[in-house]
Parts: sequence; structure tokens; C-alpha cells
Amino acid sequence: MNIPLAFGADQTTTPPDSLERITVTGSNISRINKEGPTAVEVIKRDEIEKSGASTVLELLSKLPSISVSLDGNSSTSFAQGAASVGLRGLDPKYTLILLNGRRLANYGFADGAENSFVDLNNLPLAAIESVEILRDGASAIYGSDAVAGVINFKTKRNYQGIEATANVGGNQKGDGSTASASVTAGWGDLDKDGQNLLLTADIFHREPLLSDKHDATANRDFSRFGGSDNRSTDRYLGSITDYSTGEPGYAIPGCRGSVEVSKDTHDTRCFTNNRVQLSPRTVRAGLSAIYTKRLGGQDELFAEAGFNHSETNVQYALPGFDPNFLGKTAGSTNPGLANLPGPSADGSLQGFTPGDILRVGRSIYEAPPTINKITSDSIRLVGGWRGTIGQWDSEAALSLNQNRLKDASSNSVLKDVSSASLQSGLLGNGGYDPFAYWNPASVVNPMLTTTERVAVSRLETLDWKMAAPELFSLNGAPVGFAWGAQASHESIDDRPDPRNVANNIVNAGATASNASRSIYSLYGEFNIPLMKQVEMQLALRGDHYSDFGNSVNPKIAVAWRPTKEILLRGSATTSFKAPTLPEIGSTTAGYANGIADFARCKPLGYIGASCSYSPRQYAVGNPDLKAEKANNYSLGIVLQPAKGLSASVDWYAIKQRNTIQALDPQYIVDNEDIIPGYAALVGRDPRNPALEARYPGLTKGRINSVTTPYINVGKTDIQGLDIDLSYELPLAGWGKLKFREVNNYTLTYKQSVTPNTPPASRLDSVYHPRWNNSFRTAYEYADMEVALTARTQASTLNIDDPTHTQDPAITNARIPSFTVWDLNLNAKVSKDITLNFGVNNMFDKAPIYANTTYVNDFVQSRNDLVGRYFYANMRYQFK
Repeated sequence: MNIPLAFGADQTTTPPDSLERITVTGSNISRINKEGPTAVEVIKRDEIEKSGASTVLELLSKLPSISVSLDGNSSTSFAQGAASVGLRGLDPKYTLILLNGRRLANYGFADGAENSFVDLNNLPLAAIESVEILRDGASAIYGSDAVAGVINFKTKRNYQGIEATANVGGNQKGDGSTASASVTAGWGDLDKDGQNLLLTADIFHREPLLSDKHDATANRDFSRFGGSDNRSTDRYLGSITDYSTGEPGYAIPGCRGSVEVSKDTHDTRCFTNNRVQLSPRTVRAGLSAIYTKRLGGQDELFAEAGFNHSETNVQYALPGFDPNFLGKTAGSTNPGLANLPGPSADGSLQGFTPGDILRVGRSIYEAPPTINKITSDSIRLVGGWRGTIGQWDSEAALSLNQNRLKDASSNSVLKDVSSASLQSGLLGNGGYDPFAYWNPASVVNPMLTTTERVAVSRLETLDWKMAAPELFSLNGAPVGFAWGAQASHESIDDRPDPRNVANNIVNAGATASNASRSIYSLYGEFNIPLMKQVEMQLALRGDHYSDFGNSVNPKIAVAWRPTKEILLRGSATTSFKAPTLPEIGSTTAGYANGIADFARCKPLGYIGASCSYSPRQYAVGNPDLKAEKANNYSLGIVLQPAKGLSASVDWYAIKQRNTIQALDPQYIVDNEDIIPGYAALVGRDPRNPALEARYPGLTKGRINSVTTPYINVGKTDIQGLDIDLSYELPLAGWGKLKFREVNNYTLTYKQSVTPNTPPASRLDSVYHPRWNNSFRTAYEYADMEVALTARTQASTLNIDDPTHTQDPAITNARIPSFTVWDLNLNAKVSKDITLNFGVNNMFDKAPIYANTTYVNDFVQSRNDLVGRYFYANMRYQFK
């Protein structure tokens, strides 16, 4: 919520010397009146507990203004195991994450091999006292990464006592259970004892979600939603396609599933409805300590230390062979080949003919599933001094941050060994026999290996800042001033397994990134009372980057209080985003999912989800990239016309230019024969004359790769409204009713992601709905509160991007709006015990499926996807 204005008798009757100055995110100047020229949303500890969230990501995901980029469940991301969020619909690299006002090291693996971010899983929710969200460009205050805004997590300070929490939760169907516990202990009082030590220990465990537990996902044939058939076709025993003739493929005899004709490709396949792990198994543990020593007066020494360890196990499908493998069968003595269909009576080919080349689709189901175990260790050390020098509040600190990752992928398949073994099996010379139901371990084990990817991300920072809240007086009010200097060094070293780099692991990519930079910054900020009811914030920051040069960014913000019931505010600032280290110094080989190859799909008759390919994608860092630039604007009004009633409306705009990204692979494929040079970026298999004879108009081989260079190509134009209404209704001694309406409404979301094109609207699509809404109704009586919250996402077109070419059958189709209801009961049952019970998605709302060419999945988060979820939390304060 926006911090309410301080009005009325409570403000005027409180003795001035009892008011504490605080520093709120968005300014370096402490102040008594918390409401300033920019809107800051503050989530306090009691609100965190009542949310029912068990992780930081779950807490933030329920806010309309925040979009989840990674939820830790993705099996295709280059940054598995991590969680990230973004503001304003932008990537996480544009949102600055702080802990107690200081930066953290980025996750060692970049999302999409370019998007650097802080892993929210390293922030234990039990240790967080409050969260401050500044949804405003803040590069002039904080520097790079703050283009879309800032999220600052604050821990307890000067705490005495011992507090323990326990949290359990479970899905109605029995999977996805969570359990966590924490202990927080504080000794010493700064004012009485001159020192304070705060220790926090926490653990977290989550079991995976399983597809067969839930109605929406148990049947993997999503054609009932208009999507593709995701049942397995590569096991018990698999399938064969005659590449030489171009005939439709068929199931290998001995199928132990269901032999059917594929609705997508019209091949005959052996379908099995296998269980899929929808989310990983996760274990996390953390320790943190904060020690503060009062030296005398206001001078203090402080130290912070934190260590977080997490293990995420992502289970994939069963290992398999290279999907591009073409088996030579000439002279084969394999008896399984004799059981395949041969020439018909009229001589036309129905299936295999001796000497044909075959494509084998079979998993190595004799082996366990492939499992990626991602181990993350994060260390944070901060040491410094805070106090006063004359009239200046001063603080200096050195912080060291590191995130170390290891991704061990077991049961990975060696491409050269497995292809040679399969080829030998086809020829009857030993090796892996695709026509045998079960191959011995002596054949299977040599094809398998474990690969390891290791990355280290570091950030070292030395900072000094000084602030004078009352430097001098102007118009009878104090002028505040703050300045600071900062030097930092960031680096990343991401090293893939050499066998991934050599493209010798089936269905696996590789990312290598090695880069570093030093940054030196100087900034200043004024808080000026232009007149009695008008104050202005002026800020200026200069940064020098060792790798690309200098940047200077100013900010101006004004707050006007014409009456005690009204606040008007506005701001304008420039912002910038330096290229991420992976964008400068990475080499990446991955897979581009959901690529539509219409040059082949149209003559083959594939439409919708059937026309979806996953070619290999190659991207290479570009040291000649320029920094991205942006202008940020905001205008807002805050009203408090009556006691208990408040409202705020804030308009915002972000106009970016020179945005960096890998060139859109779909754009490259769509313009392969139109834009000179693009054909060289698209790799294809050799043309198949037999297939082209069967399908007139087919003139291209199957797409197998796309090269996507990083370039300064894009522009972004975003405008929207943040609306916040709240009302408290007293019930004459029977407690009170509380209502809260929060809405983020996007007016404009335009982007250009291709060279020399104007920004085009991405609004009203699956990834950019027009609005998100939260409405909370609560009844509070004594130490108890029961609340019902409705979370709604707007209806959208059934497309990922309105600028993409769509199939006529689904161009104007829409996805309905989606609303889930959450119920929460919070009660302080004694002086020491607080209990919290709740259920998310109380009415078990079914998920919504997107069935476009580019998106073929449920559009809800994993938590809402699986329906009703129960939780219980307890907090105990020891005497």
C-alpha cells in the first residue's frame, strides 16, 4: 500500500522529541513525515504473516504491480532453481533488489543467458521485518538496475528476546507440501547495554507437484484444451519414421500403451500417459547475524553476516537419443526390422523398405529420469560505521557478496556413444536394440554420464554517505541534503561442462560467461521546501563504468499538500541500464522453444500448437553494446477525505531506448528469405525429396538452429496507473470492517524488438494483460482477523505477442479473466502465541490453457494451477 498521510490530532499532539526520523526507500534523507514526493508501498511483518506466503516469491506474486519471471519451477530455464520478479512488466534486470539498503550479488546463472537478477530464494521470509517497494525510476539515487523500481527488504534491528515460527502447507490432493521453521534471537539493548546481537536460523522444505494428482494435468493430452498432445510417444517401445520415403511414422511393434494416430503430425504412435513432475523438490537453510556496538553518542559499529544454502532437484523426462539421429539400415540383420510394415500389393510404400534411413523416437527407459541438482551457496558480509559528524548523519561500509552454483545433471546422454550404440543395434551388431523391450545395463550405462556446470557471481562494494536533514532553513522549513560515493566491482564466471560445449549431450545447451567491471559513483540529493506546503526532491548521480564509460542521471520530484486531506506529487528522471555481464561476455548454445516455421507448417498442414519447433539457439555476447537509456515520469494524488478512508492514484510512464536483447528468433525465421543475411542465421536439415514430393510447396528442410546476436535494437513505451483504495468501518465496539482495492492498470505497452521498426503494442496478450487486481475484505475484532481476498487477472487475447503471425483459426480468440479467492484467519491466542490459518484458491478454480503457436501451456502460476492449498503458521515468543 502507499504509506497513508499523517493527519489530524495524532500528528499535532505528539511531542516533537518523540518522533523518530526514518529513511524510506527512494531517498537518502531521513524524515519524520514518511509520505514524500514518490510513492512507496510498505508491507509490514503482520501483513506478511497474514498473506499466508511461505516464501518471498509467494508474497510478492500476490501484488498486482509485480510480475513473476522465474518461480523456481522451470525445467527449460538457464537459471534453474532461482526465483525472480519484475516491476512494470519489464525483465527482472530492471528492478533493483536490496537487503537493508544494500545490493546483493546476482544469481550465478543468467536467465535466458543474459538477464542478471538477484535470487529471491536466498532471502528467508522469516527474517524479513518489512518490504518497501518503490515503483519509480531511481537511477539517480541507486544507479543501474533501478529503471523500473526498487524492492528493499529490511530485517529486525535492536531486537530482544527469542521468537520461533513453524509453517506447514499442503495441496488438497496431497502433493506440493511445504514445511519451514525459524528461530530469531536478540540479546542486548543498544540504549541500555550499548550493543545488540541478532541471530536468525531458518529451514525450508518443499515437495514436488505431480501431474497425475490433478484433473487439469493428469491427462497429458491437452488437445481437449485446443493444445497439443503431450503424452509420451518414445517409450514402451517408441516409434519409427522412414526418412527416405517421407511416409508417416508408426509405432514399433510391442507397444505397451495405446497405438493411435497423432492429431498433430498424423503419425501412428505408441502413446503413454506418464507422470510429470510439475515443480522441483527444494531444500533451503540459512543463518544470519547482525551485531551492533554503540561507541558513544550516536556512533555505532555494525556487522552483518549471512549464509544461505539451497538444493533444488529438477526432474526431467527419461533420457533419450539424439532426435536428429538418422539410422542407416542397409545390410542389417536385426530381426526387429522384419516385423516392420513393408511394400503393399500395389508396390506403394507404407513403411520400411530394406536400405531406407530411419529416424528412431525412443527414450532410454531402462535408465532413471534425468535429474538436475542445483546447489546454491550465498555468502554476504557487511561491516561498517554509522554516526554523526557535526550535523551530518554519516555511514560507511564495506560489503562482500558471493553466489556460487553447481548444476549436476545426472543420467545425461552422450550423443556420440548413444548414436553409435543405436546404429550398431539397428545393424544387428550388438549395441542398443530399439526393437527389444529391455536392453541390459551393460549397453545402457556407457551411454550415460553426469555433467557439471559451475558459476560464481561476486559483488564487492565500498560506500560512504552523509546526510543533513536540516542543513539550513528556507521558507521557515529545513532543507535536507545528502551525498555519497561508492566504488564496486562485479564479476561472473559461468563455466559449462566441456561436453555440453562440444554439443555432445543430447537435448542440452551450454552457457559460458566470463566478465567483470568496476563502477565508481558520486551522487547528491536535496529536499527543498519551496513553500509551506510544497517540497521538492532534486537528485543527481554520476557513474563511471570501466567497460563502457560515463553516465549522469538527474531526478526532480515535487510534493504539494494544498490541504491536509490532499497530496499531489510528480517526478521526472532519466535512468540507464548498463549491459549485463553475460550480455557482454557470454557464449550460449540452448534451445528456442515455440518457434513457428510456417515455411514448412503450411504445406505440411500443421496449425496451432502442432507448428511448434525447438531448434538450437546460439547467442554470443557483444562487448560493443551501448548502455540502455530511459526517461521516467509519474504523477499522482493521495486523498484522505475522512478518517479511515484513503485513496491514491499514480500515473507512470517509462520510455526506453537502445534496449539490449538477442534478436527475436521468430522474427529471424519469419524473415529468412526477406531480409538479406537472415538466411545465414537459420540452420536446416537437408531437404527431403521424398517428403517434398508428397507435400507440394515444401521447399525447406526441418529447422535445427537459429543464431541470435545481442544488439541494441529495441524501444519500449509503458504507461499505466497504480490505484489503491482502502476503508476502515468501525462497528461500535464490535471491531471493524476493512476493505482494500489495489489495481495495476496498463494503458500502453509498446515495444520494438527488431531493427528499424517502431514500437508495436504488446498489450492484451498472455504476457501483458491490461490489468491485475486484488480486493481484500477483512473483519477485525480484538486480536483476531479473518480476511477474504480476490485476485484477478484480466482477460487477454489468446496470443503471446500481438505482433507475431497467428493462425487464422485462433487470431481473435480470447482467454477469460481468472479470479481466485484466498481465505485467511489470524489470531493472537495468548500473549506469546499467534496462529494463522488459511486456504489459497479456496474455490478450487480451474486453470486456463493458452493454445497458441508460441504458447502451449497453462497461464496460471504453479500455486494456482493445482487448485486448493491449505496452510497453518504459528509464531511463539519466549518469555
